[in-house]
Amino acid sequence: MSAKGGLNFRVKRCKMDNVYEKIKTIDELKAIVADLKRQGKKIVHCHGVFDLIHPGHIRHLSAAKKEGDVLVVTITADKFVKRGPGRPIFNENLRAETLAALHSVDFVSVDNNATAVNAIKAIRPDIYVKGQEYEKKEKDVTGKITDEEEAVKSVGGRIAFTYDITFSSSKLINEHLDVFPPETRQYLQNIAEKHPVDKIVEQLRSCRKLKALVIGDAIIDQYHYCESMGKSMKEHLVVSKYLGDESFAGGVFATANNAAQLCGEVHLVTMLGKQDTFEDFIKGHLQKNVTHKFFYRDDAPTTVKRRFLYHILNQKLFEICYINDCPIGKELEDQIGKYLEKVFDDYDLIIVSDFGHGLITEKLVKLITEKAKYLALNVQTNSANTGFNFITKYPRADYIVVDEQEIRLAAHDKHSDVKDIMRLMREKLNCNTLMVTRGHKGTAYVDRGKSIHESPALASKVVDRVGAGDALFAFTAPLMAIKLPQDLISFIGNAVGALKVQIVCNRAPVDVVDLMKFVTRLLK
Repeated sequence: MSAKGGLNFRVKRCKMDNVYEKIKTIDELKAIVADLKRQGKKIVHCHGVFDLIHPGHIRHLSAAKKEGDVLVVTITADKFVKRGPGRPIFNENLRAETLAALHSVDFVSVDNNATAVNAIKAIRPDIYVKGQEYEKKEKDVTGKITDEEEAVKSVGGRIAFTYDITFSSSKLINEHLDVFPPETRQYLQNIAEKHPVDKIVEQLRSCRKLKALVIGDAIIDQYHYCESMGKSMKEHLVVSKYLGDESFAGGVFATANNAAQLCGEVHLVTMLGKQDTFEDFIKGHLQKNVTHKFFYRDDAPTTVKRRFLYHILNQKLFEICYINDCPIGKELEDQIGKYLEKVFDDYDLIIVSDFGHGLITEKLVKLITEKAKYLALNVQTNSANTGFNFITKYPRADYIVVDEQEIRLAAHDKHSDVKDIMRLMREKLNCNTLMVTRGHKGTAYVDRGKSIHESPALASKVVDRVGAGDALFAFTAPLMAIKLPQDLISFIGNAVGALKVQIVCNRAPVDVVDLMKFVTRLLK
């Protein structure tokens, strides 16, 4: 028995060793493939996430192998899988092992790039094979198939497509490995029945025609990463060791960068402090389609919010603000007002991110609300302005986004049902649609029909909540301006929020292509 058991063990171990021998780095593959080509072998290359291997994948890879002599498969590294919370289901090592165990696959590599282009140029395949769903390039929401085809042609290869039965990994995962509770799955099914994915993608792309003017407070977010060294021997405090820091373009910059993912043209108007402007940093962290007009105040730095974090959990310990939030002087107020009056008519919608840090005075509020063609507002309550910066400072708006605490403070009502507060405040604020974000409870909105419509949260993993509401606001404002159905806007907004909480602070905006992929995955 022991000998038999030992033999079985050795055979299994041998098979696993063979699997691991197939897994190579891209650099190793580059050398191996070059040698195989010198031997006259024809190299076939496939690329994908391959999160859940199913019969469609197996038949696709088998068909690809028939195109040549050696099949190389590259997979997208975990950090570049942009299909929403909970993905990939299996990490890159398990995905590589699974593929390497297939008889048709000769080599596997994890590609540490966002697209397959670099891998194609390194491997230089004779044939690059994709599934038939990529043959019609206009249906590829990522737009990457064109780049991949150009890369293949640049190394002397060609692209080919397989035609066989197909399965959707996302659909299988949604049905059998879903992270959402039954009520959320039912909600997604209802959205899918009312709004086809292709139509949603088309509507998102239609926002490129919009020109948006974004106004609001400039904020530089800073994260200083630390680890605890222990309690001070002489003081009642915990001493932490500094490990490193990171700066982000936050506040209105984050709003502009997220809005620029949808709108073709975004113009940003804000105010910097002359003492420490951060101007070069800010310019280097704006999206390419964001233009800017900066005004300057002499008596302040550009606002910096410096947070100290425990580096392993990204847990925030405390915060220091470098800020002068006194209202700007009349001369600067007049300069900004004249500039806004001159440019208002050039834009389809005005997006205001009011953090209550001194920029938007009563006079500018009056000007904005009177002149904006379409006005979207986000007015925030924070530690610097609690009790002094409410949405009620604006006499009208077309669309308002605030969180539940902010709408309760504005209504001076701590305990009533939030739905009753929303109905009351929408009327008082004279706005068409009021959306309230509610964290893990999702969002709710009320329009002039006074009905409350709720949408569940779609995040299964939270890395950092900072900036999630700003991103939701920046994406949904253009969608409101082009009059998409409001249930669809709420769904898209929650999808944006789910993607944003996976990004540290404002390190990057939510990418619209990632959003399209996530929406596609959710509704399959």
